[in-house]
Amino acid sequence: MQIATRESLCLGLDDLLVVAREFLNSRLSSSGLHRMLQRRDVPTLAELAQQDVGDDENPRYKPFGGYEPGYVNIDIKHLPQMPDEEQKRYLYVAIDRTTRWECLEIRSSQSAEGARAFMKQAKEKAPSRPWRC
Repeated sequence: MQIATRESLCLGLDDLLVVAREFLNSRLSSSGLHRMLQRRDVPTLAELAQQDVGDDENPRYKPFGGYEPGYVNIDIKHLPQMPDEEQKRYLYVAIDRTTRWECLEIRSSQSAEGARAFMKQAKEKAPSRPWRC
């Protein structure tokens, strides 16, 4: 599973470890996972990127440093509801791929209106222009 996940989703070791711990073995260590990937000759993310460049002009994986400042990833994560809370909460995240600037906000809804409001607020706070989403 780790091999297919690495190759199809282009996950780094830390992200792959989270998935493997969640679904396979909660006691799996980072070094153990790394050794298993090496034993099975699983390509690194850089090698996967090189394979993609050979196949297509637009690779699936591009390292963060390969973008101009202003290319921003936006994500919404569901936060676990704590026993003393009455409603769900969502973590809105915006990260500039090159500068690693980030904007975080916790909201009580996952609506399109809330997403637009977060994007507007993050865009105003962002150090670089123009923004490309």
